[in-house]
Amino acid sequence: MTECHGSASAYSLASPDIVSEEFEGEFVILDLSCGKYYSMDPAASVLWRAIVAGVHLQDLAAAVDGAPAVTAQSIHEFAEKLVSYGCLVRSDAQASAPIDPATIDTLRASTNPPTVEMFDDLADLILADPIHDVEETAGWPIRKPTAAN
Repeated sequence: MTECHGSASAYSLASPDIVSEEFEGEFVILDLSCGKYYSMDPAASVLWRAIVAGVHLQDLAAAVDGAPAVTAQSIHEFAEKLVSYGCLVRSDAQASAPIDPATIDTLRASTNPPTVEMFDDLADLILADPIHDVEETAGWPIRKPTAAN
């Protein structure tokens, strides 16, 4: 098996506030705790699904050995970027989940390494609580003053 630079091989979601969904062909991760969202290219979205399903990085790296764009190094860098964003944490999981053959096909066919972009332009809207942050006379969206304001 191909090594991923001797680092952790298993990862899991950093918190229950990390959610992901595909919208009209765009795959997005949303951190509900801070309002940041992350857009992924097709290779990254396939990797994300595999990693959160419990597939270890070393198994993903071995499956794409010899692929032109998605390499052991790019898989490791992708996972570590998501750790730095607070989306993933290293896990002690011993057993790796099986890899879906469609995952391998997509990763091997990719012409670009996995990429993820972070955005925070909608954070205020995402963090607004329309149920509890409402003033009867003002309507929504109005954020109630907090100790920090």
